[in-house]
Amino acid sequence: MVQISSESSYVYNFKSSSTWLSGDLSRESRGEEPCFHGKNAIDDINGFKEDHPSTLGNSDGMLFFAFPYGQGSQPMAILSLIFYFLNICLFVLFHVSTLARFVLEPEAFIRQLKHPSYSLFFSCYPMGATTILNVSINVIYAYYGIGGRSFVYLIWALWWINIAVSALCFWGCTYLMITRHSHSLPAMTAAWILPVVTFVVASSTGAIIAEAVRGFSAHSAFITVTVSAFLLTLGLLLASMMLTVYILRLVVYGFPPGLSVLSVFLPLGVSAQASYSISLIGAEFQSLIPLVSSQSPFFSLNSSPDTILIFCTTASFILWSWAVLWISYAVLGLLHVLRKTKIQFKLTAWGLVFPNGVFANLTIHLADVFNAPFFRVVGAIYSVLTFLLWCYISYNSLLMVPSLFKTTAHPTIPEKDEAIDPASKSTPNLPSSQNLPRSRIESVDSAEVPGYEDTVIG
Repeated sequence: MVQISSESSYVYNFKSSSTWLSGDLSRESRGEEPCFHGKNAIDDINGFKEDHPSTLGNSDGMLFFAFPYGQGSQPMAILSLIFYFLNICLFVLFHVSTLARFVLEPEAFIRQLKHPSYSLFFSCYPMGATTILNVSINVIYAYYGIGGRSFVYLIWALWWINIAVSALCFWGCTYLMITRHSHSLPAMTAAWILPVVTFVVASSTGAIIAEAVRGFSAHSAFITVTVSAFLLTLGLLLASMMLTVYILRLVVYGFPPGLSVLSVFLPLGVSAQASYSISLIGAEFQSLIPLVSSQSPFFSLNSSPDTILIFCTTASFILWSWAVLWISYAVLGLLHVLRKTKIQFKLTAWGLVFPNGVFANLTIHLADVFNAPFFRVVGAIYSVLTFLLWCYISYNSLLMVPSLFKTTAHPTIPEKDEAIDPASKSTPNLPSSQNLPRSRIESVDSAEVPGYEDTVIG
């Protein structure tokens, strides 16, 4: 949302060529509960900078094991294990630091839920966990043969718990966006899709786990891959709707200013992860359908397994092409902003690791599917770049660990009944967004709105 920090703490949206309406007023006019986003709740950004939930999306270990040169070798497996346990440590560290933050300052959790941007990054929790589950199956169990049946079913149970958390993010965050948060098109970022990506990520993990479960129960594996296909469908459909609106925002208002331009990389995550997921699901259906007796006329066809595989593989390539499109937009947007300003490191940069990592992993996977040297070379190069990005973010994040436990005094956020009545305040006399050049709109979004860049990924 776009905000002006003033004595009256207005919240406004770009509405028309001559009128700037308050976000609260627009909700009350529709008979909804007022949504207060005043100076205390939003512009007090300092309490969010050190405990941003995007720090949980930090896993990157599978790239070593899947690296096309030396793939599956002992050195690569060892490197995967090193980063596997390192990522677990980072995952636990940021969990502990975040929980400590909430214990020392209980209002921080409610404040983050009310925040229209920071609340979306809670979706990084289940996404960070799924990558750990992936390595547990592919490396710990499949490669080293550690764990056996009990280990596989433990990971399977954790996956179902992860689905429950993902569902809470998927429906809960979108519900808060609709009923509690105030948003505007100029201030929109790709972070809107974060709650939606949780289902897409969980679907790919489900397909990986289904392959391991198949060795003990074909029926359980079939249920797992079917649920994964359901999750993928929901996540991909809603993400496509949101990204359609996001393209409109980019065309009308240009790339997000300053640090928020990094959010343009986020659509890469949903497109690449969906591509990877649908490819795995198709391969797993091909293996499972002959093993599961069914009276369905569809599954009883001899051609059904191969048909599903061909369809899913084709869809995977189409989604990979979609991911390449978003990479080009993200790089162009980053270069555009770097020409104007310097980007400073913040913990929200963890949100860059996951989307770039899944694209590298997807490209390597397609190299195996198509046996194509092009995908193999591109995947290797992108994996190295993602690893360098991970190293840079990890180093700078560790330097900020002491600040995670520092608390700051925050003014009390007014309750709903105590919120300032927007009807009693006169709207600020601000220029029309439709009559401003794009450069002027960007300056309104960033330079004239304190804390705007801190409310989005950066």
